[in-house]
Amino acid sequence: MKDIIRPYDEEERLEALKKLNILSGESEERFDRITRIAQRMFAVPMADFSIIDADRQRFKSCYGLNGDSIPRDIAMANYAILKNDIFVVPDTMADDRFAGNPLVVSQPKIRFFASYPIRSKGGYRVGALSIADREPRGLSAHDQSVFRDLAEMIENELSFMEASQFDRFTQMSINDGFFNIAEQSLRVCERQKNPAVAVVFDVKKKINVPDLDSDFEKDKHVKVFASQLRHFFRKSDVVGRLGSEEFTALLVNARSEHVDEIVRKLQTSIDIYNSESGGRHQVTFSHAIAEFDPEHPVTSNALVQMANRALHRLAKVV
Repeated sequence: MKDIIRPYDEEERLEALKKLNILSGESEERFDRITRIAQRMFAVPMADFSIIDADRQRFKSCYGLNGDSIPRDIAMANYAILKNDIFVVPDTMADDRFAGNPLVVSQPKIRFFASYPIRSKGGYRVGALSIADREPRGLSAHDQSVFRDLAEMIENELSFMEASQFDRFTQMSINDGFFNIAEQSLRVCERQKNPAVAVVFDVKKKINVPDLDSDFEKDKHVKVFASQLRHFFRKSDVVGRLGSEEFTALLVNARSEHVDEIVRKLQTSIDIYNSESGGRHQVTFSHAIAEFDPEHPVTSNALVQMANRALHRLAKVV
């Protein structure tokens, strides 16, 4: 086993990692969405967000790699946490640090590697967002800027976890938590000249039985609808809760027809749930959209407000 190169603030870094409490548990959708964007955006077979603990690199979200962790002494991402900037290896076989690495000479045979350190709210480098390819290549200055944006999205997620901007009842970001993530996604769309669509939902219970419903049952339709949203939207989309019965979603690199398709599937699934619910807690919803033009960018908050105004106009018509 080789000696592990450790940053100068290793002790403080591990303490910050411990406070985050994310070493255990399965991968989470909030991280899967970002690594999937990275994989698609850079057209690479491997992408991951991992945590670097004292002895191992532990994958919190991983595509194209097997296992849930690797020893830290062979972890290429360990080099990323030594500085505050992107770490790029155009050809691992031409780099003395990695030419004999098991990840290079055998499966998955990494030839290109890029990684960006992920910092906690206190600024400690607790992990890394990484992409890898089996062929040598590079990253342009523009690509590096986009990669940095994606890393900052993960950092925001960690900050939200620390700041409790996550609604555990619906298992999604809420209010400012949603807008901070959505803002990062829109800035990526702006850089890449990609469209996006914001959609807002107003959810209601078809039949109210206030005298019989417990506190949990009063909000059961909200939890049911949230579960459906998480199922039908892509992992690269940003889904959140705005109010007691209001939800929103941002679809990156998408147009209104993509929303129409998702809403049709969502409505079908809700209809099935209603038919099987025995008459109580039946769910109904309305929605409206607003499209993001990368040539005339607006903030995520402004985009959602545009969709909200459209929803209110529809409600008046009905």
